[in-house]
Amino acid sequence: MSTPAQRPVVAIDYTAAVGHAPGVGRYARELVRALVRLPASGIGGLRLVEVGRGPRPMEGAPLGLEGSEVRLPTTRRRIRLPRRAFGLAARMPGVARASVAGDAALLHRVHAHWPPAGDVPSTLAVTELPRRGAPGEGAFASAVRSAAGVLVFSDDARDRVAARYDVPDARLHRVPVGCDHWERDVDLDEVTARPTRDVLVLGAIRSSRAPLAALRGFEALRERNVRARLLLVGRAGDAADAFRVALAASPARADVRWIDDPREASMPGCVAGACVLLHLAEDEATPVTPLEAARFGLPVVASPLPAFREALGDELRTVDGDDPAALGAALADALEASEDADVRARMKELGLTMTWRGSAAAHVAAWEATLGSPFGSPTPHSRRLDR
Repeated sequence: MSTPAQRPVVAIDYTAAVGHAPGVGRYARELVRALVRLPASGIGGLRLVEVGRGPRPMEGAPLGLEGSEVRLPTTRRRIRLPRRAFGLAARMPGVARASVAGDAALLHRVHAHWPPAGDVPSTLAVTELPRRGAPGEGAFASAVRSAAGVLVFSDDARDRVAARYDVPDARLHRVPVGCDHWERDVDLDEVTARPTRDVLVLGAIRSSRAPLAALRGFEALRERNVRARLLLVGRAGDAADAFRVALAASPARADVRWIDDPREASMPGCVAGACVLLHLAEDEATPVTPLEAARFGLPVVASPLPAFREALGDELRTVDGDDPAALGAALADALEASEDADVRARMKELGLTMTWRGSAAAHVAAWEATLGSPFGSPTPHSRRLDR
């Protein structure tokens, strides 16, 4: 067995982790938190790279890189140049490798084509695919095709990436999501729903998340004289103005609350106290949001996306977001089910195996395969994870 000093160092784009609470920010943050605590990691160390004048760091962000249980040597490298300036500098011979990855053997990205990797092999985590014909799809396709390894979080994403971008199976790695991050703050056994009977909507108010459809469905629910509140937790996106106008005219507006500047510290309480998750999405390649809610026992009403079906199976309540009456009926059914202890127990069970520790171990296996040899372990080069 080789020593940590003899094993390769992996650099990770950590910029989003310190400035963005949800999405890829949480992914990078929780992945690293788990990697540094693996009991026998196959990598020799991590280099956390923050490039560009990113957003202000989250207030009191618990990055989790301290404590006696941290086992993996970890350094942080901050490059505070504007992205454009750094992009230009990185094209100069010999600059990119030294600036971004240092002596790392691999750079793991959470954004396509950023940060520049120079001559260092890179892997890319694909959490969503761009719309066909959308601006930037060509750049995304180029990034996927040029990556030494592509990590996906559902079988559906693996199949679509392979078909759309002609990525060979050897460079595609299916890894599980982690959804246990909020258990540091909330005890699953003590979770009880609020008397307000919250229907929870998580994520930015974007057109791809159909917030107007969620509002119309909630209005249909209230027309059934079902007692509930619609709680939206997410920053303003491209549908925020339209949502504000619709909400002002809504007959259900008194029972709608929108937290448009969510704090990470308040998220566990929002989820733990809700009764149902409503998650409408145009296209998502990861089931992390439904699983986050399932982990707390919430029934899930969601768009019928393959990634969601894979993760939740028969427990997923799918609905056509364009049909308010059907959505209202599905929410009424889910609210009733939320009072059934057996239903909540089954939902919790779905998320119990989806841990960040398991996800971190699968990432290491994917990096091993990408570099072409195990990191000091007997793992075969062809190792793949299907769960």
